[in-house]
Amino acid sequence: MTINEKDSYIISIEESASIISSQVGSAVVNSVFQRYGAHSIEELNPCDLPDVFSELYAIEADLK
Repeated sequence: MTINEKDSYIISIEESASIISSQVGSAVVNSVFQRYGAHSIEELNPCDLPDVFSELYAIEADLK
């Protein structure tokens, strides 16, 4: 994964996490992070970023 790809995933995760947190609370976002052994975006393994984004985006889409 290139630095640009990593940065793009992080930005997308932050955006989805913000939307989810504002609508249903941060516990939902935290539960996704915890499944990947992290408590924050910074703790996520770069190879997990696409999967974390996919999960958060799916949750966000269900909220619309």
